[in-house]
Amino acid sequence: MDQAGWWAQSVAVAYEHHIGRRIPGQRSDGTFQLSVSRSTALGLEELMARWSDFASTSSPVQELLAEAARVSGTDRRMTWRAKAADGSSVVVTSELKKNGTASIVATQMGLPTPEANDAARQQWVEVLTDFLERL
Repeated sequence: MDQAGWWAQSVAVAYEHHIGRRIPGQRSDGTFQLSVSRSTALGLEELMARWSDFASTSSPVQELLAEAARVSGTDRRMTWRAKAADGSSVVVTSELKKNGTASIVATQMGLPTPEANDAARQQWVEVLTDFLERL
């Protein structure tokens, strides 16, 4: 079995849900994490360059951050990451798809409650929608 570790983790999480140790969406450290993704017609590097430009002038993104973002990457994935003012971490990734275009994935980790997670998810849906409308 190639994915034995994945299956074991899945069973462990399901067990923790069953016994009440963890609620759906909660990570093992007690925090919450969300991801919002969208497909684009852009290539990997162009998508990240446009995201970086957009994020530097977007009020919702700038109000969220506690520090300037850093960009790193490989030939298959580029990552824009920063700490948020609430102590959570923000990662926006441009990932290469098989057809040569790239998707954008916004992830926020370390949120303290399910309500904060839901609010952040809605905010990222709005931010990515605004970003893609400006392309």
